Amino acid sequence: MRSKDTRLPISDRPLPDGLTWLDEDAFLREAGAQSLKTESTYRSGLRLFADWLQHYRKAGYSKSDAWPLSPSSLMTDTVLDYRNWLVANRARSTVTTYMAAVVGYLNFLDGYDKLPETVQLGKLQRQMARRQIERNQAEIVIDLDLARQAIPRIIDYYDALPLPPENDAYNRRLSLLRDRAIVKMLYSTAARISEVVSLNRANVGNGRAAYATIVGKGNKGRTLHIRSYARDAVTAYLAERKDSNPALFVSHSRNSTSARLSITTVHKVVKRAVRANNLHTSLSAHDFRHYRATQLLRAGMPLEVVQEFLGHADVTTTRNIYAPVLGVQVVTEWLDNLDVTPTEALHDAQENGAADKSLLDLLDV
Repeated sequence: MRSKDTRLPISDRPLPDGLTWLDEDAFLREAGAQSLKTESTYRSGLRLFADWLQHYRKAGYSKSDAWPLSPSSLMTDTVLDYRNWLVANRARSTVTTYMAAVVGYLNFLDGYDKLPETVQLGKLQRQMARRQIERNQAEIVIDLDLARQAIPRIIDYYDALPLPPENDAYNRRLSLLRDRAIVKMLYSTAARISEVVSLNRANVGNGRAAYATIVGKGNKGRTLHIRSYARDAVTAYLAERKDSNPALFVSHSRNSTSARLSITTVHKVVKRAVRANNLHTSLSAHDFRHYRATQLLRAGMPLEVVQEFLGHADVTTTRNIYAPVLGVQVVTEWLDNLDVTPTEALHDAQENGAADKSLLDLLDV
């Protein structure tokens, strides 16, 4: 007889070989960067989710579907139904960690522009908050926000690297110019990585354009804002390009034939700086987008303007993602203005007591 861990937890079917979901391996590598236990728990959570979908035939999934499953059939309401099932059938701690696995996976897909249109992260997070598990999510968002404050150091890392006086067989000079342009473009536009790698030279006027019109997520047109520091970096990079590829960012390795740069390579560019500066290992290219949103909201940019800047279809998505961070800021600002130390509070109480006594003495007279 098979041991328990070789069978699925709900259907009791034999455990299929390999990964449960498409792109699961890459997600788990990021999620488990700090803890192997987290990776193992998230793997179990995603496996239970898949078994639940197939066993109960949710969202068109069935037991005959081979693993890894595609997330393309997932819907917001289906994920919420799964959460309700967890509440009824698992311990509270399991509900929290297993939902963190599912939501984390969906956020990971969103970062790579692979999230199904039928899954609305804003609605999902809003409904989950109403069901009182927002505390765990808020702590995650706030912790990540602290790590993201180091994003400018990634740009500084590439600016500080000495630029070779000329190209060598490995195109080191050209590669460094490209990497400087990439991180500044990510910062300037707060664009998704897929949007940045899809840019062509013509989109940016060969480095002269302050705006680039693109077709973003959901086939919706939107404008990327290319600030002067990003334009200068792009211009310096393109000035030394000798190839005829229309792509804005291309590979410069010896055997690449100047192919359009991949999303994976952009992540590697960011991760190289993360490791060199001993930054939080969870930081990735997608964190530029989140960092810029919170930076501008803190500076006072209206929520609706940040929504337009990010290309969110619904302002509630913007609000729900960044509300925990902004809530911390608002409370901190009030405390900075009104808070008193215990010593000051004692002194105030003594002064008030003395004043009250003096008033009573006067009334006695």
